[in-house]
Amino acid sequence: MRRLIKLHQPRASWQEIVVDLVGSAAAIGVLVLITDTTNMPLLWAPFGGTLVLMFAAHKSPFAQPINVLGGHLLSAVISLLLVWILPHNTWSLMVIVGVVIAAMRVTRLTHPPAGANPIVIYLTQGSWLVVLPSLAVGALAILLLGYLVHRVTRTSWPIQ
Repeated sequence: MRRLIKLHQPRASWQEIVVDLVGSAAAIGVLVLITDTTNMPLLWAPFGGTLVLMFAAHKSPFAQPINVLGGHLLSAVISLLLVWILPHNTWSLMVIVGVVIAAMRVTRLTHPPAGANPIVIYLTQGSWLVVLPSLAVGALAILLLGYLVHRVTRTSWPIQ
């Protein structure tokens, strides 16, 4: 049992936990505000995972700005294209998710929450004119707020 605890993630300080809480809550608030103001749907479930990386694992390569924006947009473009081309069945969804993950690895734009985008796009049959702007604006808003929170709290992000 002790070995499992040693392999577990390091304990976060209370200050880090407060930054995680305030930063992620503020980011969701900003996304809701933009959604209410513009009617652009920015409350994508994968953004919850993006916020975990942005605030609780900001030193991860997967939390870096290029990965956040690039991963979400790459996964969206591939998903939209394949959902449009392929029949709507389990095999297609399997292929779409696999291709998205492989493409993120090949392009070095891996962002684990973006791996959920194909599922959302497949289930909603989202359109290009809704999906791409929503993911781009949402990811940029999260990145901007992440930058501001890390700047104010003097935590290093993005990694240089």
